[in-house]
Amino acid sequence: MKLASVRRLVIPPGPILSLTLVGLLLLSGLLYYRAVKIQRFLEPALALSQPRNEFADAINSALRKEFDAEGIKGVSFTLGTIYVDDALLFDGQHNMRDTAPIILRKLGNTFHSILSDEHTRSHVDLILVVARFPVSDDPEVNRRMRLVQYKSELILDTMFRERPDLEKEHGGFFAATYLPMNDGQMSRKGVVFRIIPSEQLHIDVLQRLRKYVH
Repeated sequence: MKLASVRRLVIPPGPILSLTLVGLLLLSGLLYYRAVKIQRFLEPALALSQPRNEFADAINSALRKEFDAEGIKGVSFTLGTIYVDDALLFDGQHNMRDTAPIILRKLGNTFHSILSDEHTRSHVDLILVVARFPVSDDPEVNRRMRLVQYKSELILDTMFRERPDLEKEHGGFFAATYLPMNDGQMSRKGVVFRIIPSEQLHIDVLQRLRKYVH
């Protein structure tokens, strides 16, 4: 084949470069369009979750300050609830351990820190100290098990005794109760501190969403 014929079959570099640039521009436009769509979806989603995440971070930070430094395990915060391993507070006969006041003093310090911060306190409506027990088919057993409420009352009284200014300044935020649960819900044994959020948390979410409704 003659050289002139080969040259006619080969596309010159100029058009190839132009087509490549056009392809890159189209790809960039497509990626930008998709990025904008993703951003429009993510921003409202972040606005919904940010107030709750900030609230959870404040509680976790207060817990870590009290418990991580001492290497104490068995205390955690998940989904608005502080879980305390039953073995940290009570022995096998449901008697309070000698070390329980130390744990409860640290919990009192945690709650005092949370409630002393005006912003965090505005997001708390009530803190329930909850003793849980498994539901039985026998009504009499359930009646006797409801007596475990004394454990939650004992915990709250001890925590107030160990941190008196907590009761004096923020006692109205606390209540002791019991809660019957089925076997599936009893996977984590122990006393829980359930933090009931105030309306302010929902107000914060709505305020952050306002700019996305126009």
